[in-house]
Amino acid sequence: MSVLFASSTCDLDLKTLKKVDVDVINLPTMLNDKKCLYNNDKFNFEEYYAKSDFCVDEASYQKLLHKKFEEALKTGQDVIFLTPNAKYDVSYKLVNQEIKYYTPLYPEQKIEMIDCKNYGLGYGLIVYEAGILNMHGASIVEVSAFVNKIKHNMKTYIIPSTTVNIKDQLTLVGTMIGMRPVIERNNGELKVLDNVKGKKNLINYLYEKAKLNSNEVPLGIMCGKNADELNTLKEQIINFDSDRQVITSTLNPLLLNKFGDRTLAVCFYKKSKS
Repeated sequence: MSVLFASSTCDLDLKTLKKVDVDVINLPTMLNDKKCLYNNDKFNFEEYYAKSDFCVDEASYQKLLHKKFEEALKTGQDVIFLTPNAKYDVSYKLVNQEIKYYTPLYPEQKIEMIDCKNYGLGYGLIVYEAGILNMHGASIVEVSAFVNKIKHNMKTYIIPSTTVNIKDQLTLVGTMIGMRPVIERNNGELKVLDNVKGKKNLINYLYEKAKLNSNEVPLGIMCGKNADELNTLKEQIINFDSDRQVITSTLNPLLLNKFGDRTLAVCFYKKSKS
């Protein structure tokens, strides 16, 4: 078994991460000019919603990664770091620097970084499943092959609450008439699929997406401060399929900045047939 690292932007709570033996690295950030470590359990979302001045503290993150890598490698174990989408997250760049530094110092150990090409719970679901595989004694090669296989099958459907820039085209949210776009994230790219109007319709739209993929587990639901919509959607999904494993979370601030604080989204992937 390797030491499996992930960024706290996977949006899984600490209890879930401990269950699958993933060592989460809490992202050092600045919230309204104050330093804080981001994790989904303890982050002050109310302060963020009130004044969303949020950014990543890269220098502190680099130091934390350096310390974590050294501690893990000194135990003699291999190391895997699962990063979110390399296009949107600073982890990829900083972890790559640590790999270049430590590889010559620990030539007998494997140090690997895998770009999950997802973010939020889409990334979190991959981390969760990789953790289970790693716990059962899979080699670093097997974990890497598994992640590289499933990451391209991830589906995420996002209904943002703010204007989103997709490939230099603004996706306008018609707040005056209640019209909101549905964005699909597929294989690392975003595209607009549809538009929905009204709270009930947006919940039903995501419910239908989840229902059509009822054989795909687990399923993630993400929201901002609209937890009521998340709970309604979760209830509908479980009523349809009581055996479905559903993981919920608040979107991390990096995604809230991009999609808005009343965003609702679902994500899932289809397991390969054995």
